[in-house]
This record gives sequence, C-alpha cells and structure tokens, in this order.
Amino acid sequence: MKWKIHRPSSVTADVILQMMHHTFLPLIFLALLLVSICGCDRSHPASSDTPSQISSSERQQLLDAVAEAEREAQNTVSPAPIITLATPPGWSKTEMRPLPPADHGFTVAYEHESGLAVTLYQFTRGHTSIPNDVNSSLVNEEMRHAKNGIEQAVQLGYWQDAEETQSKTVQLGDSPQQALWSQYHLTVDGMVLASDIYVWAQTNTLFKLRCTCRSEDVASNQAILGPLLTALGSSGDATIDEAK
Repeated sequence: MKWKIHRPSSVTADVILQMMHHTFLPLIFLALLLVSICGCDRSHPASSDTPSQISSSERQQLLDAVAEAEREAQNTVSPAPIITLATPPGWSKTEMRPLPPADHGFTVAYEHESGLAVTLYQFTRGHTSIPNDVNSSLVNEEMRHAKNGIEQAVQLGYWQDAEETQSKTVQLGDSPQQALWSQYHLTVDGMVLASDIYVWAQTNTLFKLRCTCRSEDVASNQAILGPLLTALGSSGDATIDEAK
C-alpha cells in the first residue's frame, strides 16, 4: 500500500511541537498526536496486508512541513473559545496554544490529578458554515483525517499495530451534544494503549478531543473523563477563559 504524502494540515503540525512544550503529558502520546488531526490521503484503498514503512524522504518531508507550520503559528493569536473551557474538579489545563492561521483555532491540554491526559482542539480550517450535525460531511471528514492519521503513524513506525475496536455516535458525557466517537487499540513495544477520538461541531466551529490511556485503564478513565465531556458539551456561548 503506497501513501501519497501531502503537506500535513497545520493543525497536525502544531500538535507535534505543542506536545514538546506540554511537560505534564506522557511522552508516549507524542507519536500518535503527531498525526492526530492529519490531512494526509492514501493514493490507494486500504489493504489487509501489513503496511510497509514510508521512505526516509517521505518522513523528512512530513517533519519539514511540521517545522514550517510551527513557524507559522508562532505569531498567531488564538481566536476566542466558542465553548467554555471548563475545569471540573480534579482537572487542570494549559494556556490556549494557537494553531497556524489557516486552521483558525487553538489547542488546550487537560490533565486530571489521576494522570489522565486529554487534548482538545478548536478550529475551522477556514470554513465559515459548519453544521452542528454529526452526519455532516465536514464532521465526518475530520474523523476520517484522524483515522488516516493513526494509520500513518503505523507507516511511520511509531506503532507496531493499530486496530479500530469501536466506532459510533455518542453523547458527550451527560450533555445534549452529540459527537462521532472512535476507539483504537494501539500496540507499541508490547504495550496496548486505548485511544479515544471525539469529533463534533458547534457554532460553525469544529472540535476534536483525544484521550489515550493503557487499555486496562479504560473503564476507570471513562468515569474520570465523563464530567469533562459533560462540561464541554453543555456549554453554549463561551465565557473567555485564558486557561491559566
């Protein structure tokens, strides 16, 4: 299976270098987040065969694009949050980190006192009309990007294997907000991680949240994550919170 490597979305590129600055997030997440909002497309349909590693030149092309997007983001001002960046009891968060201008967004890293780490993205990719509908093409396209990004992480050699175990439409915690949800099991050095992706839209804006943990911790972490999902899904017009 041959990959056609495009310049990654600037959202993707910012994620890589952003993670280098978030000292409280486990380093094991860096490789997955490198392509967590990836805009790369395959030139051929997926194959059941084991994918080959991408070439060193393709890898360098991707990393060069990452560095370029990071430079673009350095002088960018984050837009105001569309939802309230709540911090339920036990949670803390970093300052908003702007994405490059083309994405018109930012990212925020959350951490629970238990050690559970979550990354939230708000962005528009330049779209001015985004339906608050999980069946819309834009929301589904963002989930497709996330899934392709996980496959590309395998191609890059960051994971030995990635298997999608569940995928459906869910409510964000106990809120009325619906989201597309997918869970992958990722294998690295004999360890299996569970990675959850949530994608939704609100007020002409896209949101993506990723939570990755050891597979054996999924049940307990879902209980921890619930109040944060509820808070994010329940907020309407944002109260600007500088997340300090």
